Amino acid sequence: MSNVGDGATNSSYTATTFDPSKPSQSSSSNAPETETPQTPAFPNTRWINSTMDFSKNPGVFDDIFKKIKELTPPAFEGAKLSATKMLSSHFQVSHSLALTGGASCGYKFGANYVGTQLYSQSEVFPVILGDMDPNGSANAQIIHQWTDKIRTRFLAQVQTYKMAGYQIALDYRTKYTTTSITGANLDLISNSGIIVLQHLTRITNNIDVGAEYLYQANPAIPGRHIGMTSFAGRYRGLNWFGAAKFSPAGVINLGYFHQKSSSPLQLGVEFETSIKESSATFSYQYDIAKANATFKGLIDTNGIVSAVIEKRLLPLPFTFILSSSLNHAKAAYRFGIGLLVG
Repeated sequence: MSNVGDGATNSSYTATTFDPSKPSQSSSSNAPETETPQTPAFPNTRWINSTMDFSKNPGVFDDIFKKIKELTPPAFEGAKLSATKMLSSHFQVSHSLALTGGASCGYKFGANYVGTQLYSQSEVFPVILGDMDPNGSANAQIIHQWTDKIRTRFLAQVQTYKMAGYQIALDYRTKYTTTSITGANLDLISNSGIIVLQHLTRITNNIDVGAEYLYQANPAIPGRHIGMTSFAGRYRGLNWFGAAKFSPAGVINLGYFHQKSSSPLQLGVEFETSIKESSATFSYQYDIAKANATFKGLIDTNGIVSAVIEKRLLPLPFTFILSSSLNHAKAAYRFGIGLLVG
């Protein structure tokens, strides 16, 4: 289920666990062990004790191909400038200016807020994200972890001062499963909207399986409603994983991700096919630690080649970006240059 709005993203579940294979530091001493509290990764936050070990939780259904999708270079055209300012340990604002021929041209203001509830070293709740432009378009997202098992997400999009769409989702996770329900653009008056049910479970240490059911109601659809079912699976190896998703409607997605331990190189391959068309994509990311740079590249069977390099200009808070994309089929070339401050 895709999110409403360009600025909306899903957050995957993570957990910090104790490794029983490591010997206890107090095993060689008869003195009572004193537990030292772990310093939170975010200031002015407090740890929320979890009542369950989620180290074997498979995550949400939408994140099965997430690591492969993250390797896609965010290619753009023209020039962009973005400045971020931390107003406090919980609140920051950003100003973005894009000079391009597309709809994203112009100024955009953004604001982010993170709360005080710390569930892991990388998860703080609630999270509120938003951005807007002078043309009356805005995106907003609210993510909150109510308990260690229940998380909700709300997304909304406004275009030219009019509500364009919204989405609300609830995730319920246990030690080995995650169940999600999502509603998008629900309208009881016109009898329209989308409801998605998803379930993902870990059946062994290496295998995750899941299913998705999508129901859409709309007066413009023949029969006024339609339902679609999809099934997915993922197998995890030592340094890789393979994923597959298919539906009886004839849509098949296959993916492969590979990264050796402590390696700066990440590789991803994805194959998508339907009744009308098929395509394959190869993407990769290479982190150049000595140069403080990250390079992403992509090539697909439609003749598109794109690359983005990000260079961090330490010790200054600047990130320089170069982007290029070439579509061989349409003989179209795009080049972009950007600077991030903060």
